[in-house]
Amino acid sequence: MKKIKVYILALAVGLILFPTSCSKDFLETRPTDQLAAGDVFNSLTGAWGAINGVHRSVYIQYNSVQAHGGFPGLYLFIDFLGTDLVFNTTANGWYLNGYRWVDHRNERSNTVLYWHNLYRLISNVNQIINNIDNVTGPEAEKNAIKGQALTYRAWAHFMLVQLWADRFVPGGANSQDGVPYMEEITFNGKARNSVAEVYSKINADLTAAITNLEGYNRANKSHINKSVAQAVQAQVALVQGNWNQAATSANAARQGYSFMTAAQHQDGYNQQNNPENLWAHFVQEDQTLYFYSFYAQMSHNFNSTIIRQSPKSITKVLYDQISATDVRKTFWYPNAIADKQPFVQSNGVRFNYMSSKFKAVSTSDSRGDFPMIRVAELYLIEAEALARQTGKEEQAKDVLFLLAKNRDPQYVRSTKTGSALIEEILIQRRVELWGEGRNFTDLKRLNLPLVRPLSGTAGQGAHVESFATVFNVPAGGSIWTWMIPRGEIDTNPELKQNPA
Repeated sequence: MKKIKVYILALAVGLILFPTSCSKDFLETRPTDQLAAGDVFNSLTGAWGAINGVHRSVYIQYNSVQAHGGFPGLYLFIDFLGTDLVFNTTANGWYLNGYRWVDHRNERSNTVLYWHNLYRLISNVNQIINNIDNVTGPEAEKNAIKGQALTYRAWAHFMLVQLWADRFVPGGANSQDGVPYMEEITFNGKARNSVAEVYSKINADLTAAITNLEGYNRANKSHINKSVAQAVQAQVALVQGNWNQAATSANAARQGYSFMTAAQHQDGYNQQNNPENLWAHFVQEDQTLYFYSFYAQMSHNFNSTIIRQSPKSITKVLYDQISATDVRKTFWYPNAIADKQPFVQSNGVRFNYMSSKFKAVSTSDSRGDFPMIRVAELYLIEAEALARQTGKEEQAKDVLFLLAKNRDPQYVRSTKTGSALIEEILIQRRVELWGEGRNFTDLKRLNLPLVRPLSGTAGQGAHVESFATVFNVPAGGSIWTWMIPRGEIDTNPELKQNPA
C-alpha cells in the first residue's frame, strides 16, 4: 500500500503528532517543537489534554476555507442540501454551490474535504483509544477519556457513512461500499468496508463507550458523557430501522434533562448550558470564530456582509404547518419586510419568513455554542421509533405529546394512526431541528425525494428557481452520495471512488 502522510493538529495541550487517514499534502516529519504521542500518554494529565484538544478541534476552521467552520459547518452543508432552508439571494457564495447540489458531487470541491476533517478527528481519537490503557492512573478516569474517544470515533464514521455511501437499507444486506473504518494507528490506506460492516463497528464502539462512561460527570456539555453516547446510539439505530433500540436509547439518553422555557427559546440557541443541550460546543471568549462561525452564517444579528445581505428563511409550506400558539413560530417572520422585524444591521436587508432562531453572541462577536444534540431530538426519535412498531402507537403519542405540548400549550394529543402519525412526527422533527443539520440526511434515510417549493421572487418563503437551480431530485441514486476527494483517491490506491 502507498504510505499516507502525517497530519499535525493543534490541540489544547500543544501540537501533537497524529496520523491521518489520507491526503498527500500533509507534513511528513515532526518539527522539534511538537509532542509525539508517547510524550502525551505518559500521564493522565497529558491524556486529558489530548481529549480536550479533540473537543476544541470540533469547531476550529479547517483547510483555510471560510465555509469549513468546524463540524457545525458540515451541518450547514447538510441543511443547505435540503428542502426547508431557503437562500433569498446568491450573495453567500461560500455555500451556494452546495445549495445547488453541485459541490457534494464534485470530487475537487471544498465541501467534500470534510472527509479529511472527519478522518483527522478519527486519527486523533485512535491515538487516545490505543494508548490510554497503558497510562498510569485511576481506571475511572481512563475509562472516561476512552469512552469519549470511542463516541467520537463512532460519530465521525456515522457522519461519513451517511454522506459518502449509499443509504443504509433496513432489512437489506447493505453490502454496498461504505467507508474505511479506521481503528488502528497506521500510515497505510485502507479499502472501504461495506455499509453493514461500518454500522456494526459503529455500534460496537458505542456499546463500549457507554460502558466506559458509566458514572462520569463531565465538566461542561462540550465533553461527552453516557447520555451523549446513548443519544448517538439512538441516531444510528434510527437510520438502521432498529426501532426498539432507537426508542430505548433515546429514552435512556434524555433522562435527567428538561425542556427549555419559552423565554429560553428566544436566547438564540447559542449557550451550551441550555437545559435541552446534551452535547454542545463551549466556545471560550478568547477563541474568536470570525466569519467561519455557524452563527456568522445563520444568525440575524452579527455584523457581516453574509448576514446583512443573505438572511436565511423557512419555507412557507413548513411555516404554515406550525400552529399559531407554538413558541417555535416566533423564530420566523412572514412579514419581515413590512414589519421591519427582526433586528438587522442598519445596512442589512430583510426577507419574509427570515429566521431569528440562531443569534451570535453580539453584533461584533460571531461565537455561539452550537447544539450538536438536543433533548428534543431524542423525544422525536423515540416517538418515531415507537410509532413504527406494532402495538406501540399510543406510547408514541404520549412521547410526542410531551414535546409538542411544551412547544405549544394548546397542543392536543394526537389521534392519528399509521402513516399519518409518522408524518406528524416527521413534521415536528423538521420544525424542531430546522437549521441544525438533519434535513438532507433525513430525506436520504427515509428514501424520500427532494421537493423544494418554488417562487419567482425572493422573500416569499420559497426557493427561487434561478437561485436554487435544483428543486426536484428523485429518491435514491448516486446523486445522494458525496464524492470522495480526488486527493484521497490519488493517495490511497485501495480506495474506490463513488459513481459519478
